[in-house]
Amino acid sequence: MQHFRLVLLFGLFITGIGAALASNQLSGHPSPYLALHGDDPVDWQTWRDEVFTRAKADNRLIFVSIGYFSCHWCHVMQQESYRDESVAELLNRGYIAVKIDRELDPDLDQRLISFVEKVRGSAGWPLNVFLTPDGYPVTGFTYLPRDSFLDVLQQLDGEWRKSHEKITAAAREFFLTEMQDLDNQAFNAPDIPAQNLMDAFVSQAMLAADELLGGFGNTSKFPNVPQLDTLITIINRYENLDQDVADFVQLTLQMMASKNLHDHVNNGFFRYTTDPDWQTPHFEKMLYDNAQLARLYLEAHRLWPDQGYADIAMRTLDFVETSLKHPDGGYMSSLSAVDRDNKEGGAYLWTREELASLLTADEMDYLAQRGQFEPRNSEFLIVTLDGPATGGETANKAVVLDKLRQGRSGGMPADTKRLAAWNAMLLDALVVAADLDARFAQRARTLYRAMQDNFYSNGELIRFAGNADVAAAALEDYAEVAHAFFNFGGRFDNREAIDNARRLIESAHSQFLKNDRWHQKARSLIPIAPGKWIMPDLVSFSPMTLWLKVAVEVSGLDPEIRESATRMLQRASREMLDSPYFYGSYIVLRIDQAG
Repeated sequence: MQHFRLVLLFGLFITGIGAALASNQLSGHPSPYLALHGDDPVDWQTWRDEVFTRAKADNRLIFVSIGYFSCHWCHVMQQESYRDESVAELLNRGYIAVKIDRELDPDLDQRLISFVEKVRGSAGWPLNVFLTPDGYPVTGFTYLPRDSFLDVLQQLDGEWRKSHEKITAAAREFFLTEMQDLDNQAFNAPDIPAQNLMDAFVSQAMLAADELLGGFGNTSKFPNVPQLDTLITIINRYENLDQDVADFVQLTLQMMASKNLHDHVNNGFFRYTTDPDWQTPHFEKMLYDNAQLARLYLEAHRLWPDQGYADIAMRTLDFVETSLKHPDGGYMSSLSAVDRDNKEGGAYLWTREELASLLTADEMDYLAQRGQFEPRNSEFLIVTLDGPATGGETANKAVVLDKLRQGRSGGMPADTKRLAAWNAMLLDALVVAADLDARFAQRARTLYRAMQDNFYSNGELIRFAGNADVAAAALEDYAEVAHAFFNFGGRFDNREAIDNARRLIESAHSQFLKNDRWHQKARSLIPIAPGKWIMPDLVSFSPMTLWLKVAVEVSGLDPEIRESATRMLQRASREMLDSPYFYGSYIVLRIDQAG
C-alpha cells in the first residue's frame, strides 16, 4: 500500500525551520530519568500542548524519545548521541525534541510502542518516534549508534523539507488504516462456554511454554506473571488438568528463583534475562516485577506449600523493604541497570581479585566448590549457593553472603519516583503475605497509610507522589489502587479502604470509559484509536479485569456502574479468541462470574 511505503521510506526524515522552542527544560525535573538529561546540549522539552503549537507554527516534526531510569541502552544512547554536540545541533535546528519518562506516561509509551512494532516488527527502549505537527507518527526505532542516528536526522530533514505535505498525508492514512485496533472490535458473547475459553488459554500458553527450561518463548525470558498466575488459578480449580501444565509452572518457578533472573546475593528479581537459559540478566530491578513475583510465589505456596515458594516471596518482599523503601513513605520505582560509573551490572559482577580481598581462602574454596568461577568477560555473577548440603553449608553461606553484601554496600542508583499503580501492586502482595508473618501485616498497614497520604485525594489519584502536575493518573493507577485497597479492607476489616476503593471504581468509570471502550488516559495530545473493548494482560494484569473484580463485589456501588460491569463480563473480541494467552485474567474472571 502506498501510505505504508511512504511511512517506511521516510522512516529514515524533517525540517530546519524555526528557532528552538526553548533551551533544555529538564534540569532539576522531579523525574530522576528526565533530570539525567538536564545537562544534554539537546533542547529537550516536556510533553505539553505548547510543543504542538510551536511545531505547527514552525512546520517542524516532533522528535519524541522515551526511556526510563533503569534502562541500560537508554544510558548508552544518551552518552553516544544526546550529549554529542553534532547530534544536538541537528535536533535543535530541525526538530522539536521531547523527552518522556515512560513510567510517567504509560499510555503514550504503549501507543508509540505499538506503532514501532507495526513498522519495524519489534520495539523496546529507548523508543524514538517522529511525529507530524498534528501528532501522527511518521517513523520510529529503538537504539541507534550515533552515526546511524545522524544519518536518520539528516535524511529525514531533507525529505520533510521537500515533501512535508505528502509525508503528513501518508502518516495520517497509516494511522487511520493500520492503528485502529480492529482485532479488538466489539461483540458480546455470553454463550461461549467457559470451558472452551479456559482450554484455549491453556493450549496457547503451553504452545509458548519452554518445557525444558521454563518460561515462555525460546529467546529472552521474562517473568510473565499474569500468564503464570492464570495457570496456577486453573491448576487449583481443575483436578483433571494435564499434569504437564503443573510441571511446567513449577519448573518455571524453580528456574526463575534458582537461576540468574534472581539476585542470589542481595535478593530481588531482575526484569528479564537476555538468553533462554535464565543465565544473563538485564540488570534492572523494578518494583512492579518484584511486587508481582512475590505475590505469584505466595499463590504458588498456597497450592504447593512444601516447595519453598513462601520463603522466596518473603525474601523478595524484604529486598523491596531494604532497597526500595522511600523515606517519605511508599516505595521507589526501580534500581538502575548501570552503576554510578555507568557500568552495566556494576554492583552484581565480581572478579576473583575482588572476592579474594573480601573472603578467606576457605571461603574462596567454598565458592569454587559451588561452581562460582565460570568467567563472564573476566567478571561473573554469584549464582545460587543452594544445593546438596556439605559440612558447615549453612554457616558458610551466611558468612559469605554477609561479606559480599558489605563489600558492595553502595548498591545501584535508585529511581526515587513513587508511582501509585506500582505501590498498589506491592500492597496487594503484602496483604497476602500478612497471613504468613505479622511483619508483613504491619508493612501493609504502613503502606496503606502512605498511599492515602501520597496518592489519594477525595476519590482521585495522583500517579507520581508529590508531583500531581507532572503526570496524570492513568486507568492502571485507578484499577491497581482500587483492587489493593479493596483487598486490604477485606483482610484487615477496614471499611474506609473499601469505601475508597468504591470511589476509585466510580471515578475510573467516569474518566476512562468512553463510548463503552476503555482508555488509559482521560486526555491525549495525539490522535488515538477508539479504545479497548477488552484490555489485555501485558507485563501486569489487565486494568479492566482488576476494575471488574472490584466493581462486581464492592458494596454501595452506583447501580448503573454495577450494571455496566456486569455487561462487560459478556464481552469478547476477535483478538481475545485468537490470542487468549493475553487475556487470561479476564477469562478466569468470566468463568468465576459464570458460577
